Amino acid sequence: MCEAFLGQTYEGATVTKAKLIAATNDVPEHCIVRAEMPKNLDFDVRMPTEWNHRTVFRGGGGFDGFLDVGYISDPAVSPVGSPDLPKRGYATIATNHGHDMLTSPGASFALDQDMLADYAQASVPRVLGPAKAILRSRYGDAFRDTKLIYEGCSGGGRQALMQAQRNPDLFDGIIARAPANAYTVQFLWYQKMQKQLAKPGAALSEAKIKAIGDAVYAKCDSLDGLADRIIGRPESCSFDPAELACTGAESDSCLTPPQVETAKLFYAPTSIGNGRFTWPGFLPGGETAANWKPGGQLGLDFIKYMVGQGASIDPLTLEPEQYLSRLEQLSAMLDAVAPDLSRFKARKGKLLLWTGQTDWLITANNATDYYQRVVQKIGGQSSADEFVEYYTAPGVDHCNGGTGADKVDLVGPMFEWLENGTKPSSSVIVAEQRAPTDGGTPARRPLCRYPAYPKYIGGDPKAAESFTCTTS
Repeated sequence: MCEAFLGQTYEGATVTKAKLIAATNDVPEHCIVRAEMPKNLDFDVRMPTEWNHRTVFRGGGGFDGFLDVGYISDPAVSPVGSPDLPKRGYATIATNHGHDMLTSPGASFALDQDMLADYAQASVPRVLGPAKAILRSRYGDAFRDTKLIYEGCSGGGRQALMQAQRNPDLFDGIIARAPANAYTVQFLWYQKMQKQLAKPGAALSEAKIKAIGDAVYAKCDSLDGLADRIIGRPESCSFDPAELACTGAESDSCLTPPQVETAKLFYAPTSIGNGRFTWPGFLPGGETAANWKPGGQLGLDFIKYMVGQGASIDPLTLEPEQYLSRLEQLSAMLDAVAPDLSRFKARKGKLLLWTGQTDWLITANNATDYYQRVVQKIGGQSSADEFVEYYTAPGVDHCNGGTGADKVDLVGPMFEWLENGTKPSSSVIVAEQRAPTDGGTPARRPLCRYPAYPKYIGGDPKAAESFTCTTS
């Protein structure tokens, strides 16, 4: 049955690969179908023989150009998002969002307007039609009345919110993790920070970043009742980098005036492009040399290929103020910041937002800001509670990693909400450390709905029962 898909065409998509994968201890038997669309839009549909009647469209990340790396390298493991979807019988869809990173590395694909359009917003609705046709062909009437959700983190989180805002009829449920939805200003901020770090004397050594982190934890770690290198209440932390200003000779434990300025820029709201774009700054916690590398090559490629539109552009000398017209074009294509989700709510759609609070690629304040604007636009908290819930994860880096509990299933609770009307917040959702930093037992924490945080109430600090979600 699986191989019969090969060579078939579904709504403009041609199946180029179809293979039945035998069951293992980690993954049940399933059929993988790969299909291609013009120009370079590829997608996978993965269909378990023993299907649980639930389907998830899985988002990508970065500049995409690949098909869900986690499934390709190890089909049993999801690197981000809800874990073990294949193992638990979910059918899944994933796409490369319109280009191949091997032939169009970095953001160079953006020089092709069709590929940029697919990446920005067109790929998900283009893929969904033929993907659903393949699923109907495999599962027949059983697929007709099932719910369909989208889950993505980072760039996938941006695509998730893009569907809720611009294509509210496509998905019943949407899970947006650490969304890169304020895309344009996020990348402009990377450039601003990279320019700052390039100034004479403004760079921060690994030792100085450690000193900043140590000062933050000394001041704020116990605000949640437990000093464990996980700041449960980062919004209540009033750390100011000026507290570390050198009063005598410079050392690894103090900051010179240019270094104080650099550190302040990480935490402070920033205005860019003559005030047109604003970035809310980062929460205290998770300050490491690995985290404090704003944007890396991603940031440089955005400026070079999307803003400057040329491989020879120097990303650190381009001035955004001279490209405001282009930035407006990019914002209209790429940004998913519109707070009006009334159409999505009207069709009974449900939305879950999640972010790690030590995310130094996309500040947690970005998701918080978007959630608050959604609440305001929809008419207040009571109206918002009918269709959207927002969760924050202390100590968790971008999509995963960090010192906190970074692995949590949101797909299961979403389907329970859609199928049975049971809100995720009606029961305790427990998150777990994917890879304990001490090599021991994974820490488990209740995932708290914003604005609550997990407060330590005594007992085993690695047990979820030792914490309660509270706002006080």
